[in-house]
Amino acid sequence: MNSSLASDQRYNAVLRTLHWLVLLAVVLAVLTIQLQDIYAKGTPGRLFLRASHYAAGFSVLVLMTLRLLTRALSHAPAPVPGARWMQTSARLTHLALYGLMIAMPILGIASVLLAGKPVDLYGFVLVPPFGADAVLSRSLKNIHETGATFVYILVGLHAAAALWHQFVLKDNIFRRVL
Repeated sequence: MNSSLASDQRYNAVLRTLHWLVLLAVVLAVLTIQLQDIYAKGTPGRLFLRASHYAAGFSVLVLMTLRLLTRALSHAPAPVPGARWMQTSARLTHLALYGLMIAMPILGIASVLLAGKPVDLYGFVLVPPFGADAVLSRSLKNIHETGATFVYILVGLHAAAALWHQFVLKDNIFRRVL
């Protein structure tokens, strides 16, 4: 197995750091929204987890924006050699993940604001700028929740592909983001 990659085959340190910070923020967003159900509605524990979910989701948006800007302004390593279908699948999976990581927080925040509720993001409170629209709020919430399912699927595919590359193809792909 190739134990190292040339520096031009790795993402720069900023992109590597942002990759793992986005993953951490996504995991926190998922955990906090899943764990909220252990508390009754309106209880301090549930409200804390809900606020934590908002903060984690907003962190995903900020980190992904930084990641996309950094990616646009920096040199990316060449694609990993392989079959054309694998390269196309990787590119499409990344594009879908990037789109979801930007869209999910926006949809979540919009659904809460359209429900007529404020959103607390690290102590900065967004208040609904216009009247509530329960139908649109519910629609956006449903899209947000469906998008979460796609995030789970795409993250799973992304991880499975990385493991396949690392342990079956033995091309040491993890070094690109470590």
